[in-house]
Amino acid sequence: MRHRGPALKLLAGLAILVAAAGALLGIGGYVGSSFAIGSHPQWRTTTASPKDYALESERVDLQSADGVALAAWWLPSHSDAGGYGQTAFALPPTNVVMAHGRDENRSGMLSRAAFLVRRGYNVLDLDLRAHGESGGDYMTPGYLEALDILGGVAYLRRRGERGAVVAFGYSYGAVAALHAAAQCDDVDAVVADSAFITPGDVLSNVARHEGIPLAEKIALWIAQLPLLDRSTDWMFRLRTGVKLDRDRISAMAAVKRIRAQPILFIAGQNDWLAPPGNARRMLEAAPVDRKYLLIVPGAGHSTTFRAAPELYTSEVLQFLAHNVPRQARPQRGCTPEAR
Repeated sequence: MRHRGPALKLLAGLAILVAAAGALLGIGGYVGSSFAIGSHPQWRTTTASPKDYALESERVDLQSADGVALAAWWLPSHSDAGGYGQTAFALPPTNVVMAHGRDENRSGMLSRAAFLVRRGYNVLDLDLRAHGESGGDYMTPGYLEALDILGGVAYLRRRGERGAVVAFGYSYGAVAALHAAAQCDDVDAVVADSAFITPGDVLSNVARHEGIPLAEKIALWIAQLPLLDRSTDWMFRLRTGVKLDRDRISAMAAVKRIRAQPILFIAGQNDWLAPPGNARRMLEAAPVDRKYLLIVPGAGHSTTFRAAPELYTSEVLQFLAHNVPRQARPQRGCTPEAR
């Protein structure tokens, strides 16, 4: 009996350690998952309007392929644009579904939308889930947002648009565009601007960047420890009901499943969040014949267009002109993946 006291103390100590570790993992997971869940003002704040770019617009409501209410701007092509949508043969304009980056909304894509509209393209500029005026209170690294793009494709067909469809995304919106093309034959081409391969790559790049304060770097290094890292996934699933398979949701997984659609990868020369090496790796892995890469000189992650607007515009328009079908065709359908 005299030996039971120390044994009980040891067990009690172990129980406290286990409880403390569990609490730490739970808190860490909650904090980590909160970066993708909840109210984030920068997701909702509009920074520009179509009028700022002299664009005709219509605010429209639609649904993602899994039923999330979405808001968008319909930006019809300029009738006098002279683009291939406005030829003597009355070919239907190509439709571009645009998907913004994190901490933005549809207003962040207006500068890109403007040069497309002026060259004869229709643009459907989406607020992805949990951003802008769209519904939802959490985001994913572009995986479920692909369903928002597919909702945009379905909306275009219901609207009666018969032309080809291009998925054009920036950052995590670019990841969404790649996943959408992998799931939908009705997407004819992809423009993927500043796509990252995995969220883990982004965290690692931030932790290594010399401009990040040491305290933040230490926090990021800790966050990447195996158990703490996985606790974010567990807590995200607990709070949203969504299980995210890391291999399945990566941009590389999407790229490898795109069998037909041409892809233009764009990266900033000085992008340390999604370095040009990411785009080169995806370019090499893509099993399609028509794949292209634009590295924008001097550009960072958020400045691929601003750093060289003439180069960016020229390369995107050439890609579309040479790779997107110019005739009306029947809808070919989409098969969205289950959540």
